[in-house]
Amino acid sequence: MNIYAERIKQLQDLMRAEGLALCYIPMDDCHMSEYVGDHFKCIRFLSGFTGSAATVVITPDEAFLFTDGRYYIQAAKELEGSGVKLMKSGMPGVPEPSELIADLVKDTDNIGFDGNVVNAAFALSLSEKLGSGVKFSCENDLTGEIWKDRPEQQFTRIWEFEEKYAGESTSSKISRIRAELEKDLKNPEDDYLYIVSSLDDIAWMFNIRANDIPCNPVAYAYGAITKNTASVYTGGNFSEGLEKKLEESGVITGRYGARCTCMEVPENTVIFMDTACTGYSIYKYYESRGYKIINIKNPSLLMKGIKNETEIKNTKAAYIKDSIVLIKFMKWIKDLAAKTEPGCVITEDGKPVTEITAAEMLLKLRSQNHDFLEPSFETIAAYGPNAAMMHYEAVPENFSPLKAKGMLLVDSGGQYMGATTDITRTFVLGDITADEKKSFTLTAVSMLRLMNTKFISGCTGENLDIIARAPMWANGLDYKCGTGHGVGCCLNVHEGPHRIKWKITDGRKAELVPGMFVTDEPGVYKEGLYGVRLENELVVSGYMETGDGTFLGFENMTFIPLDPDGIDEQYMNDEDRKLFWEYNRQIWENVSPYLDDAETKRWLKKLLTADEQEKEY
Repeated sequence: MNIYAERIKQLQDLMRAEGLALCYIPMDDCHMSEYVGDHFKCIRFLSGFTGSAATVVITPDEAFLFTDGRYYIQAAKELEGSGVKLMKSGMPGVPEPSELIADLVKDTDNIGFDGNVVNAAFALSLSEKLGSGVKFSCENDLTGEIWKDRPEQQFTRIWEFEEKYAGESTSSKISRIRAELEKDLKNPEDDYLYIVSSLDDIAWMFNIRANDIPCNPVAYAYGAITKNTASVYTGGNFSEGLEKKLEESGVITGRYGARCTCMEVPENTVIFMDTACTGYSIYKYYESRGYKIINIKNPSLLMKGIKNETEIKNTKAAYIKDSIVLIKFMKWIKDLAAKTEPGCVITEDGKPVTEITAAEMLLKLRSQNHDFLEPSFETIAAYGPNAAMMHYEAVPENFSPLKAKGMLLVDSGGQYMGATTDITRTFVLGDITADEKKSFTLTAVSMLRLMNTKFISGCTGENLDIIARAPMWANGLDYKCGTGHGVGCCLNVHEGPHRIKWKITDGRKAELVPGMFVTDEPGVYKEGLYGVRLENELVVSGYMETGDGTFLGFENMTFIPLDPDGIDEQYMNDEDRKLFWEYNRQIWENVSPYLDDAETKRWLKKLLTADEQEKEY
């Protein structure tokens, strides 16, 4: 029997013994993090699915895995033989997990889930949908009972994110949060407790960083703010002097609980929490004791999303470094491919270049920057058909060699002291088909049009997504994911509250305002054939004021060529061509002063200008 099918069966046997009609398992930790440490990868353990977004629903006889369009192709491959049915979220006829649960359970059934990793908002919504007859059994982690060699939860050293990088002190941030909380108090005299579970909000609020989750410089922690106190509960040790500095900012430090931290407060205290990123167990602790609970969006979500001048400056500087890294990588891979026959690309010393070695080369180049900390996510280096899987990851057991034909998609980023980067480029390694060139060109057109758009203040990403998709839709193409997301500063590579997506269904929409970072990453993905994605990071900026209102635009921060070997100008109008060549000019002006070798500089100039004449630099 398939190992994952066996694990599902073990869980189902345990469910029967516990009298459970259904088990719900999200891909979350106790803080609802997007990326989770190995200790919390229950879905990977049970099903073999390695993507970063999924939900599993299991009955005593069936198992279902829900995931979004980024992972349809990948999930179908990874679930083979497991007996788990793939549910393609967002596709016609596919229910939401809560809808499926409602169809599967009866009025008197018991549903099992770990209340520490299921967010309160979902549990409360599910309870309302199912009615009072259905009971929740949320005290036990059933997967943990069959996962005998489960990795321990990791706690690393916690270090200070200095104000020269943060641009604002901890005490200032806490004061701003208190001011927002007090707006929601009916009686200004009421005592309150604000519980913070989301790790990036805690890291931002207290100006701390750690490495408890790979590629995410955060610490497992809980935060708490009252009228007069602020506390942070962590599992790692503080770097020298940091605990004292927090104390000077009015912050009390404490130890992280085994699964959750619940403060004892007077019975008339109002409890604030964002139920979408707070565990149901924490909610139930206070609810069962009669406290008044007010559900709010974390105030830090918007504060964190609007970058200050220091954060913008540091991120722009990091993107110059990262742009140079990608330019050097582009030259390296295209030069090797040009010297190779259509067979496997090989290095100067005769070694084959694979998806894995390409990612290693990129990491080597990034690591030469003194303030580089780690990748901001696992690098996606996907050649040929593998690139059709949006979040494909080459591993030693499964990777492809590169050939001097087709395309290589590389999606990568870095955590720098003061900044987080996220960049995708698709490189042409040799002959490509007319269809590949069409898709590449349409992707470039989509990216450039969105990057250069202007819009009236008050627009959300939902208003703007059509600008990127219009060239795709006009050709019967679409990509099953959003067009853009926010990015942190030496923090999570995916950040809210804003995003660019044509259909936002969770109600969490946010206006685009000056200072917000957002990616611009359209693509084309053809299963079994190829994938193209091009991604820049932008910052929302002011454009003009008129009698009709305030108008905004985007300032580009990414300066890496769009491979001209993928461009077919018949799919561009005159304005598209103008935008393409204007972007090339911007690349040269912003990057060339920092290129440290004449050969790369000559190569870049020739690439950007299509000028065959040798020039001295």
